[in-house]
Amino acid sequence: MAFSDSDISREARVHVGGGEYEGPHAGGGAVHLTVTGQESLRRAEALLADIPGGVEKAVRSAMARAASRLKAQSSKAVKERYDIKAANIREAENAKISYSYQNGVQATVTFAGWRIPLYRFGGASPSTPTKDTSGRGPAMIGTLSGGKGKWKLLYPSIPAHGHVLKSTSPTLFQHAFVARMKNGHVGIYERTGGMTSNDKDEIEELFGPSVPQMLGSREVEERLSREAMEKFEERLDHEINAILNGWRL
Repeated sequence: MAFSDSDISREARVHVGGGEYEGPHAGGGAVHLTVTGQESLRRAEALLADIPGGVEKAVRSAMARAASRLKAQSSKAVKERYDIKAANIREAENAKISYSYQNGVQATVTFAGWRIPLYRFGGASPSTPTKDTSGRGPAMIGTLSGGKGKWKLLYPSIPAHGHVLKSTSPTLFQHAFVARMKNGHVGIYERTGGMTSNDKDEIEELFGPSVPQMLGSREVEERLSREAMEKFEERLDHEINAILNGWRL
């Protein structure tokens, strides 16, 4: 499954005081990518039969390299389709690596993580919170005793643009704006038209997909697993030779 610009989500961020808003974020689930190799294990066992612990040492080292390769290639796979920097992928990917070779060689990388703010994808604009100073408009600010608010003339925010795919142009979100929260978080937001319990405008932040969602196609999983398996085969031969020559004892 591939995600598109139509999958941009709007999620309410609740006012929690001090001008700050938080949650909820939609979790993206997990993608499990596994490297296996029965033939590789049998070859290592045959060549290292006379060296105690040699098979485990060779296999674990080779699996670690294969898993690292798989993790690195995942960022590359995401960037092929989605307009996002590697640094923003790494920050959100939350990858965990586990190993086993009891029933064949297995190295599993599990990806989990939250949906990524739309502001962190390429094409997001303006780059900082920006007001349209061409003219001011009336806005209701807060509420007073008796349930009445106060009208003020304010400069509106410049409408925001954003997208997630490289193949599309950034979309104008006419009623969205770039804002910085008191905790320093910058994002693209929309007002819902509702009010929070603290009598503040309720707002929603716009999000793109999570790293697991962007990786969650069978085609991508198979390609990444195949590349990792090739790395495992390459490194296992190297580790076997190193042990046989006394370099890894």
